[in-house]
Amino acid sequence: MDNQKAHFKVYMPYKIMMVIFTGFVITAFALEPWQDVLDGFIRILSSRSVLVTDYIAVGGISATLINISLVGTVIMLMLIFSRIRPNGAIIMGLWLTVGFAFFGKNILNMIPLIIGVRLYAWYCKEPFSNYALSSMLIATISPSVSEIRLLGTFPTPIQNCIGILFGICIGFIFPSISAATVRVHNGYNLYNIGFAGGLVATILVSILRSMGAELTTADIWSSGNNTILAVILYVLSLFLFCCGCFLGDKKKNLINYPKILKHSGRLVDDFYYLYGDSVYINMGILCALSTTLVLLLGADLTGPAIGGIFTIIGFGSFGKHIKNVVPLFIGAMISAYINNLDMYSPRNIITILFATGIAPIAGQFGFKWGIVAGFLHVNVALHISYLNSGMNLYNNGFAAGFVALFLLPIITIFRKDKLE
Repeated sequence: MDNQKAHFKVYMPYKIMMVIFTGFVITAFALEPWQDVLDGFIRILSSRSVLVTDYIAVGGISATLINISLVGTVIMLMLIFSRIRPNGAIIMGLWLTVGFAFFGKNILNMIPLIIGVRLYAWYCKEPFSNYALSSMLIATISPSVSEIRLLGTFPTPIQNCIGILFGICIGFIFPSISAATVRVHNGYNLYNIGFAGGLVATILVSILRSMGAELTTADIWSSGNNTILAVILYVLSLFLFCCGCFLGDKKKNLINYPKILKHSGRLVDDFYYLYGDSVYINMGILCALSTTLVLLLGADLTGPAIGGIFTIIGFGSFGKHIKNVVPLFIGAMISAYINNLDMYSPRNIITILFATGIAPIAGQFGFKWGIVAGFLHVNVALHISYLNSGMNLYNNGFAAGFVALFLLPIITIFRKDKLE
């Protein structure tokens, strides 16, 4: 009986996500009639989903909110029924799952990958809990499943089966690849799965191109929705901040928040394991900061931009805080300002937000090196997506891996006493 209760135990982080998903669903149907929401959701499921496919532009705000709520709920139920106790990494994985459901990740293209990871755990005779994080973050290459399904080489039913089988195979090999790539950047790239996904997607694209397949990136962006989306994000920020202030030991949570700021953020800095519910204060502040940054720059809150904001929120439990992301923001904005693209273009905005994947460099080596890392990241991220034709959703994680690989030896020259 006790085991059965443990099987269905719903921990507080899951309850918080349930409240958020419920709020998204209510908002979705308050904004549009259910028929319009359904039509938009179907368009999302049938899209190619490669970078950059903004689901808000494809299906509308309401359909996108339904998509992220459905994707997030499926992942959360998987965690609950697998009896997985949440830590900072699991909370982060949930937020990334939800964030990338704004652009590229949906229920159809992520499930085959999860099945593949489960098969890998079974093959290794290890508990699935060891690979729960991989099963969430592997959706970095979920557009590849959609792309295979929609190639049109065979009749639709056969093509769908090929896409599903492909996703299962990729899911099976992915945990080993991601475990190996973390050694390349020594834990200074928080988006390690994106680096692994970039390698897998690049090899896949190379094979498909050699076979004559014509693979292209997408350029679908939404605009003009800042008011409603800003309201949603600021309400979310306030909700998270209040969770941090009023859940558990309220006084201790406030005392713990400054302690979070003392960490470099280098993998593995699990803020939730160390400081409990106080991470929600950190997450709420990061949400407000990143949202305000986009608005102050005069840019649109697109689906990918919100995905970047949700990613920052998620890593508020696992490596990011205001002290180690601000230098990256500054360096990325300097780079975006002097490059040939519009400073306020959607691509520049998302690279500025996702540059925080190498926040541990600023946390470990200081403000100036953080600026340098942010500057380099934008230049690399804007040009590296060609290698994988947009099939790696965490393209900025791929870029961040190369930036860390390039920059860390240089830092070694000047900071031998600090590099470990």
